[in-house]
Amino acid sequence: MASNKPKLLVVDDEPDMLDFLERVLRRQFTVSRTSSAETALELLSTGEYEVLVTDQKMPKVSGLELLERIADRYPSLVRVLISGFTEVPEIQRAVRKSTIHNYILKPVDSRKLLRAIEDAYEVRDGKPFVPPELE
Repeated sequence: MASNKPKLLVVDDEPDMLDFLERVLRRQFTVSRTSSAETALELLSTGEYEVLVTDQKMPKVSGLELLERIADRYPSLVRVLISGFTEVPEIQRAVRKSTIHNYILKPVDSRKLLRAIEDAYEVRDGKPFVPPELE
């Protein structure tokens, strides 16, 4: 039986984080996961995904690089970045360029992640971006 839930792709090179993200998101989304940007690009080419959540720090291709590569190709894809506090200025530039729709800082709280995705949908659909609270 096919699911009516939106398809979401999670990209993170840490297996424990992939497990956590899948547990948090699987109630609302059909979750696919990968540990590399290269595989994410292949999966995204199927056109089945509505949301992409990616970690910033990954080997070879960072989360921001991945999102920059796909922003023009998949404009309707909701794009959320997970990052450490140190990259905030770089992330804010990406938001201004519409490379990403929202971001969440580590450590990731499940409620804040779900809210970040909800807000990202609204930003994608034209609502002005309001930066998450920096804690």
